[in-house]
Amino acid sequence: QATNALLEGDVAQVGIVGMASGLEALRARSQTAVEPIRLAPGKELRCLHRFVSADPPQPADTDKAVSELKSEGARVIVASGIYSVDDASAEEVAIASAERAGLPATGAHEITKLYGLKTRTRTAAINASILPRMLETAGSVERSVREAGVSAPLMIMRGDGGVMSLDQVRRRPILTLMSGPAAGVAGALMFEKVSDGIFLEVGGTSVDISAIRDGR
Repeated sequence: QATNALLEGDVAQVGIVGMASGLEALRARSQTAVEPIRLAPGKELRCLHRFVSADPPQPADTDKAVSELKSEGARVIVASGIYSVDDASAEEVAIASAERAGLPATGAHEITKLYGLKTRTRTAAINASILPRMLETAGSVERSVREAGVSAPLMIMRGDGGVMSLDQVRRRPILTLMSGPAAGVAGALMFEKVSDGIFLEVGGTSVDISAIRDGR
């Protein structure tokens, strides 16, 4: 679902609230105003942007920024503070503003702990763009499994071959990207005992190609 949404450009309008203070504000304003992100041929993710002072951020300021983004069409909010990896308090203020406005939100610190404001903001924006769709998907999957009488814990495949809970999917759906090919390779290794080969997973929107070499 996440991969297809990006390939088809079926993404939600993202509003970014950038935050910093003092001498860092000018650089942070530029780095949180991300340029269009190419998703597929002819498909781009274009984000709306506002910037507030984080010295410290005032709820009235973040409320205003979120309200303006919502009026421009934002369906989900990204809060991105310059040092949120070390201190996420500024992002939490903006997330609270989004919740008051009735919009789902994600903090850049929740998606990656890597330093580098621009990369962190872009990654969070991609995650946010598929958040509404994946919230709907997670709810649908959970209802179907429970209605079928399955009481075992429900785990979702990650793109790195691991698994995650539905609650994690609802916060970081970006981690499910490429989970189909990961599952296919795991099956080829575990059940078909393939040690060397090319594995193709064919879907409705793409073909994913994986290589298995020396059993890895």
